[in-house]
Amino acid sequence: MLTLLALTTFCVGTVRGQSDMLPMSRTVGSISLTLPKNATTLVALPNVKIVADGTISAVAGDNLTVASTPAVLPDVSGSAYAIKITSRNSHAAGSTNAYGLSATITAQAGQEVTADLSTAPNVGDSFVIYELSTIADIFGANNSAGLHGGITPAVADIVSLTSGGEIIGYFYNTSANAWRLVSAPDGANQGDTVIESGSGVMVTRQDEGSAITLRLSGEVVTGRHAANVGSGFSIVNNPFLIPTTLAASSLQDNITGGTGPGAADIVYLESAGELTGYYYKTGGIGGTGWRALGDNVTDQGATIIAPGKAILFKEIAGSAGFALPEPFAE
Repeated sequence: MLTLLALTTFCVGTVRGQSDMLPMSRTVGSISLTLPKNATTLVALPNVKIVADGTISAVAGDNLTVASTPAVLPDVSGSAYAIKITSRNSHAAGSTNAYGLSATITAQAGQEVTADLSTAPNVGDSFVIYELSTIADIFGANNSAGLHGGITPAVADIVSLTSGGEIIGYFYNTSANAWRLVSAPDGANQGDTVIESGSGVMVTRQDEGSAITLRLSGEVVTGRHAANVGSGFSIVNNPFLIPTTLAASSLQDNITGGTGPGAADIVYLESAGELTGYYYKTGGIGGTGWRALGDNVTDQGATIIAPGKAILFKEIAGSAGFALPEPFAE
């Protein structure tokens, strides 16, 4: 149900294979994703509006000074923008690995931005700054996407975001003509709620109306995707426009596996409106490899991680972490 449209300026050749370099030109295009009724769809947000790129020139805690294109940064303060580290200067003294991390920009002073990256980048690392989307950006301030609204959330389609390991639901209130929290149907308008950097969206539809098509366009942010996750559930963005598999994704190297699902992190993938949980089995009866919940024997490594589909991740074991290398480029 996913169509890739109008892909242009796709970088090929040796530059794509060098993870420490930005591509010579960006991938620009759009996706169309069907949201069937009476089903849950995990929606990725691979297309963004990039407003600046360049390299990190100084690091002081959460304050990052940048050399950018354009030479003077536009106004990127106010929690509507994020910075992502798109390469690693592996030759830097005392090198740390912030490659793939992103964070909301909370303050700006000229060429200096403040962002709480969990690991500090290196001087010389590449970055992009891009606009973060809101509920209204994706679905329309007046629900132009055509989701089924209602006076109460019980009869409406639900748009879910995650924050701090919790799933938070929103719906379009037809009596107020505005987006509302499921937990506060008569509360404030939530259309300006920002979808956190590195996150996707989950849409759960009622058995009302018909399938609708969601269209998203913009530029693709290249390079490793390292999501900010904590204990509990996170809807993790999948920023890539090409498919990969569980086995080829290297996810098993970036989450915690275990001998059974109770001791391992769970990766939920959605296909045709149905979610299936997978974990990486590290030993014991049934061997090792990717397994589906309820089947500790059958290898699931060939399961597709589809473009346009986000990942629902449940952090259960070990230290919180999630990273998805760029398919076929690293």
